[in-house]
Amino acid sequence: MGTRPRPHRRPSLTRRVLGTGAVLVVLVLLAGALLGGTGWQLRQAQRAQDTVDHALRADTELLRGFVDEETGLRGYLLTGDGRFLDPYRDAQSELPATTTALRTHVRDLGGPPSLVGGVADAHRRWSTHAQRLIALAGSGQLEAARTWAATERGRELFEEIRERNTAVVDWLEAADRREQRAVQVQQRRLFALLGTSLAALLAVVVAGCLVVSRTLTHPLGRLARAARAVADGDLSAPAWRPGPRVAPEVRSLAADVQAMRDRLTADLHTTREALGALEQSGPAIGALRAALQPFDEHVDGLRVSARLDPAEGLLAGDWYDTVRVGDDRLVLVLGDVAGHGPVSAVLALRLKHSLATALRGGASPARALEQVSRQLADVPPDLFATVLLATLDTAAATLTCANAGHPAALLLPQGRRRDAVELGATGPLLSPVTSGWSWQEDVHPFADGDVLLACTDGILEARDGRGREFGADGLAQVLGGAERSGDLGEGARLVDAVAAAVVRHSAPLPRRDDQTFVHVLATARTGPTGRPPAARHASAALDG
Repeated sequence: MGTRPRPHRRPSLTRRVLGTGAVLVVLVLLAGALLGGTGWQLRQAQRAQDTVDHALRADTELLRGFVDEETGLRGYLLTGDGRFLDPYRDAQSELPATTTALRTHVRDLGGPPSLVGGVADAHRRWSTHAQRLIALAGSGQLEAARTWAATERGRELFEEIRERNTAVVDWLEAADRREQRAVQVQQRRLFALLGTSLAALLAVVVAGCLVVSRTLTHPLGRLARAARAVADGDLSAPAWRPGPRVAPEVRSLAADVQAMRDRLTADLHTTREALGALEQSGPAIGALRAALQPFDEHVDGLRVSARLDPAEGLLAGDWYDTVRVGDDRLVLVLGDVAGHGPVSAVLALRLKHSLATALRGGASPARALEQVSRQLADVPPDLFATVLLATLDTAAATLTCANAGHPAALLLPQGRRRDAVELGATGPLLSPVTSGWSWQEDVHPFADGDVLLACTDGILEARDGRGREFGADGLAQVLGGAERSGDLGEGARLVDAVAAAVVRHSAPLPRRDDQTFVHVLATARTGPTGRPPAARHASAALDG
């Protein structure tokens, strides 16, 4: 047998919340990083713009100092009055610091060093010429300092200063325009990021509200209405089955509520019918009922769940057993004696112990039927039974089946209903007429994850008020719902769901025949002698 494929499961609500939270954290961090980076770039552009403003002010002061020098020199040469040199000397003392400040600002803005250096060199050449004229005038040769050649040379040198300074101003104005554009770009980017972040946050919030409403709030509301219907006693109300988009936690809760509803429906119907059997509750009947209880034996690697509901609260003609015939082998026995009540129950008890004895003696399913059939000569000819025997071998991972006219069991390989194999009759009914007849055996794989389903005809032949049988179609609907909810392997839930579906189908008519349903699941073995706990569910009427 291949490995059982894992069913696709939607992420749980917890994982969705954690995943959504993680995505939100990542988005917030990413948005924060983008906003922080943009804000930092905006701040850098603003600082650069401030540096341009400082540089322009420094250049203005530098140019004013040059003008003060030139004006003071010209006044001194025109008048010979030394007081006109005061602005010249003040400018001479202030210009080095102003030049250094301008040089620093231009360097911070990425400007070429030669830009301010050219202004300083031009000023140095003019200053050298000015000092020579001042020295010449101070030595009494004022007229020589006033000559046209000296004046023209000074004007040329000062114009060079102006040209060099104009180049600095042009570069600073270009840098100012560049930084203004950078500030505007970063501002637009910042506003766009803020708008996008707010829109994304709004979209996430709206999407989260829709998802919570679709997967949690709305399903919980429907589940609450279904639970209120059960609380109000309306056990026949249509069940709500959540769709695949509903959160797994809500689907699990819905399955639990449905299982509770099914169990209440089935047990309530059985309890009502059991009230009609109080007249049979004498010591002999009580002892017979106790003797019909299943042996309930176990084998590691098999999990059996079953439910038996007698007709109209009477003693059952149905019985089932799990008989251990080795460390690795368990035989499922499911029988149905014609009719119900004490006569059918006595034959059921007789067959129960005869078959168990034959099986424990080493007989195969077919041989056990043959041995028991030879012991029925004293049974009235109109009394007969259908029996299903299935030996489940966990070591060999096989199922060996002999069917004496019993309704076909279903073998679901790895719990898949679409691959179901019918285990139909392999011989005649068990009765005095068939004494000495033989039965065939069918062998099938039965490994981890496989499911065996078997029932008596009381389930399939249950009728509603218009005479329609529950039938294979009704059973298929229950199995289909269990498959969609992933409960085909949940024996306890499935047997209750089948019993509840039969009750709803036939309500308000009383149960006319015994109804038994058995679910066997092959599980991973826990050890050579492990005995996992049973999951059997017996009816209230059978338990007394």
